Amino acid sequence: MKYSIEDIKKRVDEIYDSVVSFRRDIHENPELSEHEVRTSAKIAEKLTALGINYQSNIAGHGISALIEGKNKEYGVGIRADMDALPICENNGLTYSSKNPGIMHACGHDIHTAILLGTAEILSEIQDELPGCVRLLFEPSEETIGGAKQMIDAGCLNNPKIKSVLGLHVETTVPVGKVEFIPGPMNAASCEFYVTVTGKSCHGAHPNDGVDSLVAACDMVGTIQTIITRRVDPSDPALVTIGQFNSGTKNNIIAGEAKFSGIIRTLNLANRELIKTQIKQICQGISASYGASCEVEFHDSYPSLENDYDLYKIMTDAANEALGHENIVIKNKPSMGADDFSYFCHGTRGFYYNIGTFNPQIDPEGHPIHSDKFNPDEECIKVGILTQVAGVLKILEEESKEW
Repeated sequence: MKYSIEDIKKRVDEIYDSVVSFRRDIHENPELSEHEVRTSAKIAEKLTALGINYQSNIAGHGISALIEGKNKEYGVGIRADMDALPICENNGLTYSSKNPGIMHACGHDIHTAILLGTAEILSEIQDELPGCVRLLFEPSEETIGGAKQMIDAGCLNNPKIKSVLGLHVETTVPVGKVEFIPGPMNAASCEFYVTVTGKSCHGAHPNDGVDSLVAACDMVGTIQTIITRRVDPSDPALVTIGQFNSGTKNNIIAGEAKFSGIIRTLNLANRELIKTQIKQICQGISASYGASCEVEFHDSYPSLENDYDLYKIMTDAANEALGHENIVIKNKPSMGADDFSYFCHGTRGFYYNIGTFNPQIDPEGHPIHSDKFNPDEECIKVGILTQVAGVLKILEEESKEW
């Protein structure tokens, strides 16, 4: 390769200011999921300036770009999400959001800027790359999950993408470090909605009706026994019921009750088990009260499990780029969900965190989705460096198969 790690570090330092400038521009002009019009246009403008071919308007406002290497039949993918959140920014930055009620509070502006910086360096050594690099600028991560739609649109084909990298900011990890989680990293999820139908009547004569509220309350309590009695306690799973609505007045027996929640599991088989159990519990309890019920399930993202071979490759790459003292290995997965998980099914995926915490910039280390979220932009250097180093190692490894 033309560049050593030191050469790459030098280039990262040289382009850093321009990458930060890009990040601040889209941070000032955030756009919600499915509305990333300006953001997409700015990305396209930058790719054009770099001479990188791309396709736009994928899965909405997504962009898929390609850096062609020596072998045009295979490649490595890198994903960055680019949508913002419906949050009013409140951190007093000179480049705070200009769009009221919208904020890049999850770091997607940083992810996007890092991918463009990575693209710039890789495009400079394009002729020496063993294979291709697919750049995936994903829309709508916070809502409908743009990853699956980009995959369905064929973004992992022509050339064949066998491995995909992604990263996320992490406020609990000091800036300058990365956090790797081998194996399971994020949970699969499924939203569910239950409607219990009884018969309303006067509260003084409950025998004339069927109390849907009492039946629904019984369901809420019993559903929790699925976790404590039906799922292996060594296999993490959660059922959260976050909404419950019933009744119209304090002296009327409720004719209808509705509640909804979400299932989270690291094991996809457990997700199906819990869905079956919820349906059986709700139908059984409603029948015992003389009521009826409907249960709807909306599967969300699958579980995110990092490929172990990619974990080893990325650990080696990060060790060379950052030093082993700057690699944090965490063996505790999160029960949160991320649609990068779609890249881990059908392809090899590796998702990792880059530290953003700097007590001099944000002493409290406000978490993502906070209106005071303020990551140290030095994390951008770590992101670009590890992505470039990782892609080079993965391409070198995969070239042996072609």
